[in-house]
Amino acid sequence: MYWLYSMLFTVGAILTAPYYLLRPGRGRGSRYWSERFGKIPYQESSSGAIWVHAVSLGETLAVAGLVQEIQRKYPDRRIYLSQVTPAGREAGEKRLPSIAGRFYLPLDWRWTARKVLARIRPSLLVVVETEIWPNLLRAAREAGSRVVMVNARLSTRSFKRYRLASPFLRRVLAGVDEICAQTEEDANRFRLLGASPDRVRMTGNLKFDAQPPQLGDFARALKGALKQTERSPVIVAASTMPGEEPLVFKAWDAVRQRHPKSLLILAPRHTARVPELGEQLVRELRGFARRTALPADEQALATQLQSKPILILDTVGELAGVFEVADVVFMGGSLVPTGGHNLLEPAYWSKPIIFGPHMENFREIARRFLDAKAAIQVNNPEELAQAAQRLEDPAERARLGVAARKVLDQNSGATARTLDVLQKYLEREMHGQAALPREGM
Repeated sequence: MYWLYSMLFTVGAILTAPYYLLRPGRGRGSRYWSERFGKIPYQESSSGAIWVHAVSLGETLAVAGLVQEIQRKYPDRRIYLSQVTPAGREAGEKRLPSIAGRFYLPLDWRWTARKVLARIRPSLLVVVETEIWPNLLRAAREAGSRVVMVNARLSTRSFKRYRLASPFLRRVLAGVDEICAQTEEDANRFRLLGASPDRVRMTGNLKFDAQPPQLGDFARALKGALKQTERSPVIVAASTMPGEEPLVFKAWDAVRQRHPKSLLILAPRHTARVPELGEQLVRELRGFARRTALPADEQALATQLQSKPILILDTVGELAGVFEVADVVFMGGSLVPTGGHNLLEPAYWSKPIIFGPHMENFREIARRFLDAKAAIQVNNPEELAQAAQRLEDPAERARLGVAARKVLDQNSGATARTLDVLQKYLEREMHGQAALPREGM
């Protein structure tokens, strides 16, 4: 089965290579392609390192607190962090500057995984969320590394897809020592895929413990500039996806008719789409400014924003701080069927949150917010405009914001529970105890 998977993976890699090499916005990671083939600039002299894999921005932010706790408790353990996307790598550089090294995840061939494993010699591989790479997991087992999946989840779509190959997945998951699932539903899905029931446990969602970074220079300047210019309300449309911005603009027009001094901060999920969004705004005669063209000086920023109804946030890493200036947050990826995005960063700032019907990737988080009456779900632009109108009431905004922060606080603690699971692998090695027996594949 592994040979068939490797063959199909190779065919897929060849067919998609031109897209990943040539599409806009991928130039930032092009010089690291050697790492994707297992050539990393590190060499450990002895075993005992920890390899953490977090595919992108969200996973990196989620696991950062756990990594920091490991560093605090085991300061002598060297930690390496791998990612797939430039945004994830940049977040790792900012949040975890003191780790031993970072690299792009090797493409999932046995030989590329073996090259990396031979270089850093990890005793523990920590895989974040739903990164099931069969050859990597197999090579880690063969190299003697323990493997733990943390913050693990399986969306409905992923679960259906994986079930088509459940006999193979059963063999792959046999090489995983423990699975720390976000919810009991996720845990049950891993069991149904063939994971041994005694190796799967529900530890909660690490993202409830993640804290946004401190306000950057731009967010601080923006806060002062908005106060100077008396711009309100401030609507943040976060992590929007293709096809969603026209729906947001339709709702925005209704808001602006009632509040001419309002400001829309539009933060597309992928900054590579900013040029096309700019062209769309020009065609529609909508005034806008791009963050990268603005100074991080309060007075100068106030002058620039005086007559601009829309601000496009075309940078990576500033959105979490910008949430602090919002009166209302619409979380994108949810009015179009792309699975939604994380609600927890605006909740950290006690902001009222609106999202659409498509929250499949964050179904459990969305359910908790709705059950606690801590967010508003809408189905179309008209309902989005109505929800924004409802939130013109400061008392209603405050109520929703407080409720959102309460959901965040009540569901924290996953970091401590996950660390408890990892400790038995870390401390067993420190005390020279034998490894637990593992099933064959």
